[in-house]
Amino acid sequence: MNNKWLTCYKPNPQAKVRLICFPYAGGSASVFHSWLQWLPEWVELHAVQLPGRAERMAEPNIKNMKDYIQGIRSELVALTDKPYALFGHSMGALAAFETSVMLHEAKLPQPEHCLFSAALSPHRQNRMKPISDLPQQAFVEELKKLNGTPEQVFNTPGLLDFCLPYIRADFSVVEQFTTEFSGQLPCKSTVIYGSEDKMNGNDMQEWQSFFTQEVDIKEFTGGHFFIHYKDNVMKVIEELLTRLKHLPSCSTKENAGVTSDCFFP
Repeated sequence: MNNKWLTCYKPNPQAKVRLICFPYAGGSASVFHSWLQWLPEWVELHAVQLPGRAERMAEPNIKNMKDYIQGIRSELVALTDKPYALFGHSMGALAAFETSVMLHEAKLPQPEHCLFSAALSPHRQNRMKPISDLPQQAFVEELKKLNGTPEQVFNTPGLLDFCLPYIRADFSVVEQFTTEFSGQLPCKSTVIYGSEDKMNGNDMQEWQSFFTQEVDIKEFTGGHFFIHYKDNVMKVIEELLTRLKHLPSCSTKENAGVTSDCFFP
């Protein structure tokens, strides 16, 4: 299969488990490239590459979450022949959730674990201040307030002009997001958030209504972009590996003791 929605930087046919990652708004698959150095050999990393960026820069941006899920569907379904886990941050958490719904409704193999990061429950309305339609200068000022973008992006006009269309598109997806799912998913899940973010533990409890099993809720040190910090990335990976190492194919002696881009929401 000629994959374009899902990037695998280090194919590993011998891996026992696949980790499928969904970036935040304005992010790309490269957000997760550094994770390879902390993942054991039994985990193969796949990351979503949305249109409008990197090697897909000539393609039209997605307009809504349905476009997103329909786009990744065939490539992602092909990865469910092995145990797998999903991770998504902010917009990526919503995409990971809707992916879980799609797989559940299609009666396909379910994730071994889902980790949803820095996102309010899928049922929440008006989850963020609408900014995607603002004039350019006002939009840029709002992006700066979010503290998720390197200064060089704002200080490089050509780069800023290149990035803004897909950043706006991603924000529009988040602003208009609403789930149509009203049932419960059987997969195990964890919800994490930053201690200095606008959301709190009570907000995270609202995820529970979408799952039959108890949802674990964990606080990480930092703001909305706490995954920009190495220590937090390593803790996220440790959390995922802890949830996966119970699998018979991952509990070998070799794996015993394993603990272990720059944009927007």
